[in-house]
Amino acid sequence: SVKAERLSPQAVRITAEATLPAASSSYVTTWTVYGSGDLVVEARFTPGGELPELPRFGMQMAVPGALGTMTWLGRGPHENYWDRHTGAPVGRYSGRVADLVHDYVRPQENANRTDVRWIALTGPDGSGLLASGLPLLSVSAWPYTMEDLETTTHAALLPRRDTITLNLDYRQTGVGGDDGWGARPHAQYTLEPRPYEYRFRLRPYAPSMGRLEDVARRPVDLQ
Repeated sequence: SVKAERLSPQAVRITAEATLPAASSSYVTTWTVYGSGDLVVEARFTPGGELPELPRFGMQMAVPGALGTMTWLGRGPHENYWDRHTGAPVGRYSGRVADLVHDYVRPQENANRTDVRWIALTGPDGSGLLASGLPLLSVSAWPYTMEDLETTTHAALLPRRDTITLNLDYRQTGVGGDDGWGARPHAQYTLEPRPYEYRFRLRPYAPSMGRLEDVARRPVDLQ
């Protein structure tokens, strides 16, 4: 079901309630749209029965390929994961999306950054899309799709699309591999099948608005 409600003259909330095929689990997505252009997104997942662990919990979108520069406040500069991030200090980093991916010989999940406060994808003129975690996100951006990663057999065969795949996740299960040959992630770095929810904010960005870090900290303008 989908419903829309006016919260105020400056805000509208859209709620989509779905039942997933996996154990008839509940998934509720809420978009609160403000007149300022801000969009607050919330997702809630409730297992309906017995499920295996979740590889990740989050959302994915495609943005224009012209927004090819990624800037973020979080762990970096290299890729890092829930159980592989102590060597990646929190800081402000920036680079081309095409340069921030890691093309493993066998295409697979890559380029994740954890504990991200905000992330921006911008074009040559500095304008683009700003996403802020409420409070933190696990993020990655690829110049190809998830389907490309699943179906391509070698890194040299990965296409470069005219869109960028942006993953804004609550979290991913850790990568494990303590022994180098397939050890499972530790229990504390595993997304057990239980209820999860998270929120983030999207807002358009232009250099005339000020520095990215300042704009990311500004509250939603309700006027």
